[in-house]
Amino acid sequence: MKTKHIFVPALDVSELLPFTKRKTKKLSESLKEQERARKELEKFVDKLEKNYKEKIWYMGMDVITGKTYERFIFDKGGFFEIMIEAPLAMNAHFVHERQAKKFNEALKKTLKQIMPKTSVSDLFINSIEVGSEEEESLTYKTWANIKEIRNR
Repeated sequence: MKTKHIFVPALDVSELLPFTKRKTKKLSESLKEQERARKELEKFVDKLEKNYKEKIWYMGMDVITGKTYERFIFDKGGFFEIMIEAPLAMNAHFVHERQAKKFNEALKKTLKQIMPKTSVSDLFINSIEVGSEEEESLTYKTWANIKEIRNR
């Protein structure tokens, strides 16, 4: 079976993105935090769609082992998933490198519009690159290892 996988991963270790879902202690606080994060995510996706110049359709939300995944599909192929718990992880998947490069540029432009203008933001944005199936993508295992290091 032939495979071709081009991806654009991003991991917000510094928790700069406004749609990161923060931990809370009470259920009522958790519900408010989830709603706040969702509104910020909607604003982000609207800006991303304008910069990408392609429709982005919401596919839905999944909660898998306590992690919330928001999923989107692109009108001309590919999909985008965001794990919104800190550290927030984003991964866009494509078959064509041209689409991945276009998305990468739109993502960086969008992040520059919504993030604070700091050297940490610049480092994060500059770290986002197009990868291919020959490279390791951002997996749940990688994310869990990074989260474990952060929590020490």
